[in-house]
Parts: sequence; C-alpha cells; structure tokens
Amino acid sequence: MNEYEKNNRARLIQLLSKIPSQPCPPGWRKTGTFAVGGLTEIGFSQRSELLLVVSSAGRGVIDCTQGRKIARDDQVDGDWYSACSLICEGIGPLKDERVQLAGLAGGGLPLSNKSGESLESAAPNWPKFDLFFCGPYKSALVEGHQAGCVHIASDDFRAFGFSFSGNSFVFATSSDITVFSKLMG
Repeated sequence: MNEYEKNNRARLIQLLSKIPSQPCPPGWRKTGTFAVGGLTEIGFSQRSELLLVVSSAGRGVIDCTQGRKIARDDQVDGDWYSACSLICEGIGPLKDERVQLAGLAGGGLPLSNKSGESLESAAPNWPKFDLFFCGPYKSALVEGHQAGCVHIASDDFRAFGFSFSGNSFVFATSSDITVFSKLMG
C-alpha cells in the first residue's frame, strides 16, 4: 500500500468512526432475524414486501412487513433456479413470479428508495464490511453529508438492499437474514 492509499484509508476510518451505531435506523423497525444455513441468494417480489430466500437447503419466503416465514420448499435442485441469469421461480404466494436474485452468484438489490434513503457499505478493515443506513440524500462516505447516517451492522454480507417499494430493506450473510420495515404514518 503506497502513502496515498494509507492516508486515504486512515481518512476513511476516521470519517466513518463519527457515525453512530444503532441496531435499527429511526423511522424503521427490525421485524426479524432468521437463521438460514447455506444462504446463497435473496430477491424481492416486485409486487409486494415478500422476500425469496435461496439456500443450499431449498427456498423460503419471508413477509418483511410481519417478520415471519410464510412458505418453505426443501427441494435443492431443479430448473426453478438459474445462477447464470440470477432468476428463481417463487414458491407459495410467489409461485407465479420469477424473482431477480442477488448474492453469491452476483446481482444486486436496490440501494436506495424513493424517499432518498440509502444503504452504503465500506470495508476499510477488510474482510469485515460495515453497513450504513443513510437518511434522504446523505452519504456515510462524504464528509459534511453524514448527518442522518447510522452504522447498522458489520459482517461479511452476501447481499443487502431495499424492496422495490422501498418500504423494506434487508441484509444477508451466509447464515442469516435481517429484515426491516418502514414505520408508516
């Protein structure tokens, strides 16, 4: 690492250390953390707050608003999943939907919502990643724009992001998934 890189890393660590840690951002509620051994990918329905979870033990569906598992299928192989196209056929209430995935094979979930809230990741102490939730049009990585940002987790994340409505967000590791729902009105 050259001198410029060392100085930039030190600057980033100092900048991020100013952000408070909270298990849940203001205006949101944590609806649950679910153990999912061998989690490989996740994907949101484009029509609801339902999350499809793909693992080495099959598929599951989580209702992010209520924070509960609502469907499970332990079939591990089938033409319902394509790692190359990052698409998976849903089960249960998502049985008629093909869900875009993010996780081990690539892809990504929306990193912001229509309110301008966002999720950002940084890894100045790699291999540990830090996940930040930022209020409307703020950034954990830009000095002077950190007000409204909170550090919500540190881990090796498989995927993280918002639902398509922006009313839920999640972060997932290889062994669990944590779900949040926006407080309404």
